[in-house]
Amino acid sequence: MDTYGLLAVWSGYLFVMMSGDLYDWFDDSFLFHSGEIYFSPLLDLKKKLDGSCVSGNRNGMEKIKCDTEAVDSSIKSIFSERRDLDFAEQLWCKMKCVSSYQELIACFTLVLESLECGEIQPWIHHGSGSLLSKLIQQSCHGKMEAVSLTGITPVQMLLEIGLDKMKKDYVSFFIGQELATLTSLDCFISTSVDLQEQVHCVQKLHHMLEIMVSCTVLLQFKHESLFPWTQICIKYYRENPLDEKHVFQLPVSSALVKKFYPDHLEVWKVDMSSGHGPKEAKTTWQVSTNPPVEHMMSNNTGLLSDSTVNAGIEEKMYFITVVKCSQVHFR
Repeated sequence: MDTYGLLAVWSGYLFVMMSGDLYDWFDDSFLFHSGEIYFSPLLDLKKKLDGSCVSGNRNGMEKIKCDTEAVDSSIKSIFSERRDLDFAEQLWCKMKCVSSYQELIACFTLVLESLECGEIQPWIHHGSGSLLSKLIQQSCHGKMEAVSLTGITPVQMLLEIGLDKMKKDYVSFFIGQELATLTSLDCFISTSVDLQEQVHCVQKLHHMLEIMVSCTVLLQFKHESLFPWTQICIKYYRENPLDEKHVFQLPVSSALVKKFYPDHLEVWKVDMSSGHGPKEAKTTWQVSTNPPVEHMMSNNTGLLSDSTVNAGIEEKMYFITVVKCSQVHFR
């Protein structure tokens, strides 16, 4: 399971536990096999810190699967590109796959005891709002408050450091690709809102990331197109809740999609709007190789044709259809 999927699982656990509907996870009999299994990654991290301190049918389905895998692979590489992970982010990478509540408690107990004794003095990024980051800052000043690793606290601590890491991953991508500024992303990375709202903000960032990566990987669109599209997505999600089924109207020039055209276009359609409010009028022009109605087959009124000097090539006929729509008031 990818990082985003794991974060969704942990947030699901937390919110169900907060509602009081999940009890089995707290059962003492639900333990992992051996302490060595889940302690070994943490001990490795601790040693590291110690050192530093001193197409149709089947073909169509296969293509969809291939496209999906390409997008997923690109997103996965984005989350593995950063090299400036702080202690809390590295801890998330080690602990995100723990398999029991007891295992989670044991891992955090080891970390907190090491901090309290001064065995480790890790560094963390500025601006992190997680409880663990606050405890790390306190340990540097020799006074760390006591934390009871009971109830939802361990799960909440893990979710917080996971959210912090993913926010930095998304910000790193959008700023690194020059698609957004830190100011424009501020509302999505704020730690002043509750944990559930922070999860929703990360989900919005992930949806925007999926759109941009899909356009890059599948359509090979460049920065000049991706930048305005990112701004449209950011504006929408600043004002609206998460909606993964929302259809974004992204402007695309014909030159960008020319390579996807068939050899002979069968339908051209243009929508135009004018006026505002009660005076608004909409006009649709459509040019098609098929007649809009059957009776147009017998006459040449309202149609165009491609003339050709080669008599052996069949002449193509194009039918023009115009639809106008405006408000009419009746008394």
